[in-house]
Amino acid sequence: MIKPNIPFASLRPMTRLILCLLVIICSYSHAQAQPPRGNKQGGGPRQSMTGKVYGKIIDADTKKPVEYAVVQVFKAVSAGEDSTKAPLVGGGISAANGDFSVENVPVGESLTLAVNFVGYGIYRSNFTLNAGQGMGMPEKDLGNIKLAVSSTMKEVIIDGGESDFKIEFDKRIYDVEKNPMNAGGTAEDVLRNIPSVQVDLDGNVSMRNAAPQIFIDGRPTTLTIDQIPADAIQKVEVITNPSAKYDASGGGGGIVNIVMKHNRGMGYNGSFRIGADSRPRANISGDINLRQGKFNFFATGNYNQRKSISKGYTDRDTYLLTDTTQLNQVQTSTNLGYFMSGKVGVDWFADNRNTLTLSQSITKGQFNPLDSIDAQTDTLVGGIQTGNSSYLRNSETNREFQNLGTSLLYKHLFAKEGTDLTADINVNLIESSFQGDYVSTYSDAESNIQRQSGGGKMQLYTAQTDYTNKVNDRLKIEGGLRGSVRHYESIYDNYRLNQTTQQYDQLPGLLVNYEFVDQVYAAYGTVSKNSEHWKYQIGLRAESSNYLGKLRDTPLSFKVQYPISLFPSLYLTRVISETQDVQLALSRKVNRPSFMQLIPFVDYSDSLNVSRGNPELKPEFTHLAELSYQKSYNKKNVFIATAYARFITDLTIRNQITEYSPIMQQDIVVNTYDNASSSTAMGLEFVSRNSITSWFDLTLNLNLYNSAIDGTNISPTLINNQSSWWTKTNAIFKLPKGFTVQALFDYSSRKALSVGSSDRAGGLEGGGGGGRMGGGGGGGGGGGGMWGGTDNTVQGYVLPTYGLDLSVKKDFGKNKNMTFTLSMQDVLRTRVQFTHSESPYFVQDTFKRRDWRLFRFNFSWKFGKVDSSLFKRKNMKQSEGGMEG
Repeated sequence: MIKPNIPFASLRPMTRLILCLLVIICSYSHAQAQPPRGNKQGGGPRQSMTGKVYGKIIDADTKKPVEYAVVQVFKAVSAGEDSTKAPLVGGGISAANGDFSVENVPVGESLTLAVNFVGYGIYRSNFTLNAGQGMGMPEKDLGNIKLAVSSTMKEVIIDGGESDFKIEFDKRIYDVEKNPMNAGGTAEDVLRNIPSVQVDLDGNVSMRNAAPQIFIDGRPTTLTIDQIPADAIQKVEVITNPSAKYDASGGGGGIVNIVMKHNRGMGYNGSFRIGADSRPRANISGDINLRQGKFNFFATGNYNQRKSISKGYTDRDTYLLTDTTQLNQVQTSTNLGYFMSGKVGVDWFADNRNTLTLSQSITKGQFNPLDSIDAQTDTLVGGIQTGNSSYLRNSETNREFQNLGTSLLYKHLFAKEGTDLTADINVNLIESSFQGDYVSTYSDAESNIQRQSGGGKMQLYTAQTDYTNKVNDRLKIEGGLRGSVRHYESIYDNYRLNQTTQQYDQLPGLLVNYEFVDQVYAAYGTVSKNSEHWKYQIGLRAESSNYLGKLRDTPLSFKVQYPISLFPSLYLTRVISETQDVQLALSRKVNRPSFMQLIPFVDYSDSLNVSRGNPELKPEFTHLAELSYQKSYNKKNVFIATAYARFITDLTIRNQITEYSPIMQQDIVVNTYDNASSSTAMGLEFVSRNSITSWFDLTLNLNLYNSAIDGTNISPTLINNQSSWWTKTNAIFKLPKGFTVQALFDYSSRKALSVGSSDRAGGLEGGGGGGRMGGGGGGGGGGGGMWGGTDNTVQGYVLPTYGLDLSVKKDFGKNKNMTFTLSMQDVLRTRVQFTHSESPYFVQDTFKRRDWRLFRFNFSWKFGKVDSSLFKRKNMKQSEGGMEG
């Protein structure tokens, strides 16, 4: 068949009409003039002939091409015969543009075309390839094959958006791969685009005003979100009310599961990405997947340079027994560094039912915060204010971290459909180090140079097994076991430069040197049943844990054991129609105190945030309730309304007390931990995702929230009740010639400070500007200096804030496999954080702005070939696109 070089659609209407008539006339004349193919003109015996059929696979609703659809041609069977025993003639896999072709198709026989792809119903059609069709080799165009979404799917699929959106029984799934705002960024940028999720200036994630657990590929992670490259993320799963299948630990903040890219398609595929920002900092990353026979090899790697700039100020009044002092300081901070990560692995498909996956990963980074603090403060002599002084503190720190991870996963599929067994073992070896030099110049005293240094190590071992049994089409049973052991070591010390010897002398009483072992064991079971109008899932989880720790330079040790606790869950769904339902979800969670919250040791590493644990601290239990209504329209628009409530008993809060310090030789404020009587939170959340037109998608998210804390068991004044709301609007415009424009706007009203036990010992965040060894201030120890004090108190608020992010994406190249993206965050320079906090001992206001009007430029290229004989010698010409039967 001769194919014109000029695109047919670009010709004028009259020209197209003339060409169509000529092709029809010529084809008809040629068919009449030729004898039947396979017969000699003299009339010999008929020879067996084969030809070719081709077509295109598209989605019935969106008309978009469907890639990797399985195409098979069978010999047709007579009525009453078993269709599963029909002989297979040939087959192939659809290409990226939906095209497919099958060769060696017998001529003149009754055949059946079958097309199948995950999530769609199976398409079947009968046809016959006649000898008179086509020129040269007999060919037949089967046209556009329209695949319809399977009616048996237990999810709603919203098409037409740049990021696909799915709603499953207990979670919402956001496909973020094509989101232009994420190019060249980290998971921090990805999560800012997700409904129900908020990310503040310091990278802290919240969901419905509570901190969720962060998972990677369904398992808890030791990485922070700024250590996860956005280009390696496939999708994000939001679980607002986790069932008994998931960890009960972590309180009632829900789960954000980040699913990384992992393609197992035949042949090879991958992508390459490179970019830079306006700082200028560069990033480069890539991934590749090779599958041949029973083995699938995969590898990913990325290198990101970072430069974060922040500015702000702190005003603080401290109330002492004899007087009041004031502190005013201004800080500028520049954080230079990089992080890189890589992962290699192999899948072994032992047979159709058994798969073994082994992978090894490494994440490594280094950051060098440079801080400058200009402060003025009152001076005291004998507890009496005598004047004021000023000082300038310049600091330079170096922080490094490394995470080595090994994972072994086994999956067995039973002969019974929907029944499988999985088991995995994960080992993470993590190290971090920190050293900071602080040069302080005083107006009324001798200048000094201090050094803070330390490091940490953690070994994390987890093992888990899950079993799923689909008893029938309506009943499913699940169960599993999980064990986790964490060994953590940390040392942190303070020194001062001796001007005489030019050596650093250790400051007494400021050494922190401890280790602990944390163990958690769990078992769960769930039962799910579906009927025409009702669906339910009942689950029960049992968990126990214990801490064993000690201060290594003292005889002080500590042991806490939590007996087995039960955590039930319930999902109940009323199916109103095929497009709408109502769901009730109930669960119970726990938040156990960390080691540093329990150990009765005074930590002086931050002079403005002296802290001590409380060995009498009890775990907090959370009861979650959620009632949601879901309505979908033509599978392209969805509306979700949710009312939720969270009741916490024995809420862990920071509490301030005053006492005399022999180390500092004065009265100081000590931050410790206590259990408030209770906390109640209620809210309404609305999510609307709409494909307004074929070129405009709009996602709206609104959250109304009220929280009340009762801490009267600690002090009659420890009561707080605050209402707030926030909204997020994500608009995507698909323009001609492959252009896409995205705008993200968010607004948060005045809200109460976060409460609850936000401290987690053993975090080893390392690279995120947060955590114990973060270089976030002059204090150098997380929370002091610039951002001195704590926001984890029952008194305080955050003023309203809003921001706008913009991005433009251009798709080009063959099959649109290349993309150029330009994005800018905080376009209006309004995304700031103003915090007011107070206690009986101080009142503090802080202001902070970070990384405003930051440009990013990124280029990405996707490549691949579907070829089941990738490493075999080819002795015959393959069909287009490397597709084989």
